[in-house]
Amino acid sequence: MKLAVVINPLSRTVPKGAADELEAAIKASGHDIKQLHCGSDELENHVRAAAGSDADAVVVWGGDGTLACALTACGMSGPPVLALPGGTMNMLPKRLYGDGAWYQILDHVLSKPDVETIAAGKIENRRFYIATLLGRLTGLAETREAVRKGELRDAAQALVEGNVLDIETRLRLAWKTRDGQSGLSEQTISAVAAAVAITSGPSPAFEVAAIDPGSTMELFSTALDAMIHGWKDAGPVQHDVTNSVTVHDLGGAEIPATLDGEQVSFTSPVHVELIGQAARVLCAETSH
Repeated sequence: MKLAVVINPLSRTVPKGAADELEAAIKASGHDIKQLHCGSDELENHVRAAAGSDADAVVVWGGDGTLACALTACGMSGPPVLALPGGTMNMLPKRLYGDGAWYQILDHVLSKPDVETIAAGKIENRRFYIATLLGRLTGLAETREAVRKGELRDAAQALVEGNVLDIETRLRLAWKTRDGQSGLSEQTISAVAAAVAITSGPSPAFEVAAIDPGSTMELFSTALDAMIHGWKDAGPVQHDVTNSVTVHDLGGAEIPATLDGEQVSFTSPVHVELIGQAARVLCAETSH
């Protein structure tokens, strides 16, 4: 195969000399590099150039934000993407390939490459491929990073300065679920924060979680659980499955959010839509 390569050298776990290492690994696997871009300047232009090339696939090494950028640029009509882990959380590579190191993933996929289609969530013109978190608890992204590095004072400061423990700011969530034989029924709930994750499997959908602690102390406990284990293991959380979600800030304020860990904000209301076939990824062929 002829491969286009994009590397973000500023992603947290991409090493110095990444271009040389990746080039050597690809050549050792018996494949050719058509073009290679390594640099954080004009990264989106590099991604678009790779997506518009006649390469058989695009190898992208970076964090979840870089990988999402590449998947969005390639979409369904461009080359499939091989997503190598180079960030902090690496949610997408873990979903696709497990916990292997970048060179293990590369070797495994290129030894017997196959193409799969993945879904995405869409908010305005932005996409996510694993999950979005909406509400003040998005401040946990910075807090979790401080905890990961052992900087507990910085973690506590981020909790306070980001108003992560604010239970006065309320969100209203609305979504539709299939109700037995009677068709779709609309669900509405008020909560402090909401998480919307894309389920894996042949029929993608959204798993929506309304996070609604009853007190600041309960929210603090939820925040600690989410910092250590992630929001899916944090309580109290109410779960449901749907294909679209609308989130309103009851005070009309902007809604802070993370898209696959990248912090952003949106004007209320926020409409979260599922794209069932959003992009193609390069995976290792599996026996059936």
